[in-house]
Amino acid sequence: MKKKIGWILGIILIVAVGYGWHTYKKFDAKMIRLTPEFIKELNKQSAAQNEAAIKKPEFRERTLQPQNPLKNVYFGDLHVHTSLSLDAYMCGNTNYTPDQAYEFAQGKKLEHVSGEILQLSEPLDFVAITDHAESFGIFDGCKAPGLTEKQKEFCAKLDSPSLAYYYKLRKNVLERPPKRPADYCGEDDSFCIEHGKTTWKRIQKAADKAYKPGEFTSFYGYEYSPLWPKAGMTHRNVIFRNKTVPETVISAFDAMTALDLWKILEDTCTGDCEFLTIPHNMSNFFGRAYSRNDEDGAPYTLKDWERRDRYEPLAEIFQCKRTSECAFGVGTTDEECSFELFWPICKDDNLVGCASKGSYAREGLKLGIELEKEIGFNPLQFGFIGSTDAHNSNPGDTEEWDYRGKAAIKDSPAQKRLAERKFRPGTPITHNPGGLAAIWAEENTRDALFDSMKRKETYATSGTRIRLRFFAGWNFDQDIINRPDMVFAAYEAGVPMGSILEENEKTKKPKFLVWAAKDPIDANLERIQIIKGWIEDGDRKEEVFDIACSDGMAPDSVTGKCPDNGARVNLNTCEITEGSGDEELKVLWTDDTFNPDFASFYYVRVLQNPTCRWSTYDAIRLGIEPIKEVPAFIKERAWSSPIWYSPK
Repeated sequence: MKKKIGWILGIILIVAVGYGWHTYKKFDAKMIRLTPEFIKELNKQSAAQNEAAIKKPEFRERTLQPQNPLKNVYFGDLHVHTSLSLDAYMCGNTNYTPDQAYEFAQGKKLEHVSGEILQLSEPLDFVAITDHAESFGIFDGCKAPGLTEKQKEFCAKLDSPSLAYYYKLRKNVLERPPKRPADYCGEDDSFCIEHGKTTWKRIQKAADKAYKPGEFTSFYGYEYSPLWPKAGMTHRNVIFRNKTVPETVISAFDAMTALDLWKILEDTCTGDCEFLTIPHNMSNFFGRAYSRNDEDGAPYTLKDWERRDRYEPLAEIFQCKRTSECAFGVGTTDEECSFELFWPICKDDNLVGCASKGSYAREGLKLGIELEKEIGFNPLQFGFIGSTDAHNSNPGDTEEWDYRGKAAIKDSPAQKRLAERKFRPGTPITHNPGGLAAIWAEENTRDALFDSMKRKETYATSGTRIRLRFFAGWNFDQDIINRPDMVFAAYEAGVPMGSILEENEKTKKPKFLVWAAKDPIDANLERIQIIKGWIEDGDRKEEVFDIACSDGMAPDSVTGKCPDNGARVNLNTCEITEGSGDEELKVLWTDDTFNPDFASFYYVRVLQNPTCRWSTYDAIRLGIEPIKEVPAFIKERAWSSPIWYSPK
């Protein structure tokens, strides 16, 4: 009996938890027990931190943006967990529900269980709470009357969450496919399914309560979280357009592959129901994210590619655990691909726990061009977003100075975040505050934002609120960047990020218009880059161009790179160099290497001047030197969704 009850808790934990065994390996299992004495000790540690040593911006109220046919940019988070996710709960986030998460997103302070205080510097514009579908029904089921003794025994485990219990159960949970055990769910799974519907309704109710059209948008959503033994995870967030949604969510118990997920959603999301899926942590898919085969190793069929093209317009390329844009040494020599990574490079294509080409968005974009030649369309024309994967019910909390960890008391307060300094996958020191999703839309409503996500007029940031526009066209006037109606002219004569630039005249070269503006409360901008990818003679090709430099400088004539602008950061105070970098950069760039016979993609990467990494802020709080195992400073950035060129 105990083995079976433990099996269900273990399956849900391992499916839901995104950190893995190595994350907890050196973590004291007893410390997860939320006794009054333990909480008091955590609060004592938090109180000892010197928060006055950290310079923070004043809180700013939201500035409402009127409806705009040329579109406004809205910042939000489409990947957030609350106490309804069992991994968050087992790490100590036992109280903060979707209601509190939405309040936090709109500016309210949140007191962490450790005693640390969290608050955004500015409210978000939109949020989707994406608790793990595999957890649905657990807490509501345990509140039901008439539980059997076996069900009561299972529920009692939730009253005193323990990682020691998690360790004990883990060896029993990596079977495939997972099934709901009859001891808890009933012979026909009806107990778990029915209470899962109750949880789903609670999440919908919280989203509707928070929704304020024109001011703040809340989407219905959840995370679908399957896991493979020793082989990573292929997790996706499911986001719905409106209030018309399926009666129940689709979890790993129902669909073991993305193909199964899309098929079931296709059957259950009917009428006015519309959904899209967004993969994240593709670098943890271990080659499965951008492969010609599904998670079972079977080749994608034409129908499979059509579904992926239809339902998956976006990819989350940056979040708290890692970046999934690219990896230095994995199909690229781009040095900026070393940003917030920790996986070593694979020695062959079949290894797990390492970085391979099939795990990164840039390589996925190249695969899409290969497929276009083979099947007649490109099923991997996806746009970019960032999000947090926060497990503290704190959406959008991406500011380095406010980072308090991502999994309750597992990595809070600061003393615990810096305790294990070995840079290896899963340790708190390798994590980061996560990113933001930026959407260009006419207004802040569910329909307008969802439409923009479908057409991929989105971009990702590493956490700052950099503004970014990106257009391509054949006939942009050279003076377009100086026109007061620049954006109108760009829409009239070209296409925005997320679009396809159709072939024009063979003699013409495409022109790209880029405008970027700094986050008002963060550092100036350093440079703008364009990343180009194409297929030539069967080989995947790419090139990175520095197209705009700050401080009036130009790319070096030999290296093509922007010179160092001299921006530095004081690691004792985190103060940044004044007078270096630009508040705004804009440029019209022509691709002189363009070959009209090659399909290609282009996307923009904007780099900010260096600022302190969160670990340096924590070192200042604790009165110690910045730790040497990770970079003391970083260059925050933004990535536009691509624009594709396709010959007729």
